[in-house]
Amino acid sequence: MKKYIYKMWDHLPARELLRDRIFWPWYGLLQDLPKGNIRNPFRTTVKLMLGKGKAQVQIRNVQRPIILRPGTSDVPLLYHIFVEKEYAIKPKKEPSFIIDAGANIGFTAVYFANRFPKARIIAIEPEESNFRLLQKNTEPYPNVRCIKAGLWNSNTQLRITNLEKDSKWGFQVEETAESGPNTCPAISINNLLKEEKRKKIDIAKIDIEGSEKELFSKNTQWLSKTNLMVIEFHDRMKPGSSKPFWEAVKGMKFKCYKKRKNVVLERP
Repeated sequence: MKKYIYKMWDHLPARELLRDRIFWPWYGLLQDLPKGNIRNPFRTTVKLMLGKGKAQVQIRNVQRPIILRPGTSDVPLLYHIFVEKEYAIKPKKEPSFIIDAGANIGFTAVYFANRFPKARIIAIEPEESNFRLLQKNTEPYPNVRCIKAGLWNSNTQLRITNLEKDSKWGFQVEETAESGPNTCPAISINNLLKEEKRKKIDIAKIDIEGSEKELFSKNTQWLSKTNLMVIEFHDRMKPGSSKPFWEAVKGMKFKCYKKRKNVVLERP
């Protein structure tokens, strides 16, 4: 049933307008009014419905205003992260090293930077326009390092296959030998740990639009060094993309549970 709903949505005329200009500004407002996470909520709603270019939004308990693009997928992402608290996980101890793979424009990195100010955060994003906003949103946080790359099982070259899409999330990559405006480097977690001189990962947030299929297919030694993972699977976009993950963690001592659309694995 779900796949038919997705198919209908994918072919719905003006679906981005309905989602990003109408549904999410109002639904997000109704969700947030009892919580009070968004400052100036009514003014913000109007800004998100009618604004052009870039806009600033102030969030309670966040140091600086965040920047987003009204009328794009930035709007639902705003509410997922800061109102629905998609990444409100409770690690057993204060984290010191966090990887945010699929960082988009930096909302999760900003959320983690305010919640865990002592942690070193690596934010990885392959798409150029998202990466520029990621840098801007994380500029006030010296503990955040931004890397323009795709997360992969080795250091290689990647090509973004769907740059023409009409939203600002869901960018997918594949390995390539070419270089061009739609390519970016790939980085592996094993190499990232060496670069950062780290022996363990306290939190790995992984939302990489189907590349989990390649990421977990080989060179997964880093899993034994990871305390907590939050991962979103994309089997709808890339069939079978979750299978290598479950094979890679088989036999490992993780407590597993669902949090909204994410799967959370935590060492007991």
